Amino acid sequence: MSRHSWFGLALAAIYLAGISSVALAQTVVKSGTFRGAGGHKSSGGVSIVKTGGATKVVFAGNFRLDGAPDARVAFGNGRYVRGTIFAKLRKLRGAQQYTIPAKFDLNKYNQVWLWCKKFNVPLAVARVK
Repeated sequence: MSRHSWFGLALAAIYLAGISSVALAQTVVKSGTFRGAGGHKSSGGVSIVKTGGATKVVFAGNFRLDGAPDARVAFGNGRYVRGTIFAKLRKLRGAQQYTIPAKFDLNKYNQVWLWCKKFNVPLAVARVK
């Protein structure tokens, strides 16, 4: 391959990388900080972001939850709202994200909840605004 071909490939890679970074741009819609609930301890940031065609709940790297057998991610508005569970919590610490199903109207909710489905008790809540 000639030097000009390599140069063309390098320019194409730079162009595509630029498109990828634009496509991955995130807009923070709401954000807040977790606090424990129901006798549990929790901390760390959480945001609702729009990225591409999806809306996600994004936990910051400083997220912590003391533990639970069946933790789920849900929404609330002054209290946990039944029927809003949309994901199983993957890990008790650190950054993670969950895609919010399109059926949820985020204007109806001002909280992200961590809820123990097995025992039907609260674990943590973050007021997001």
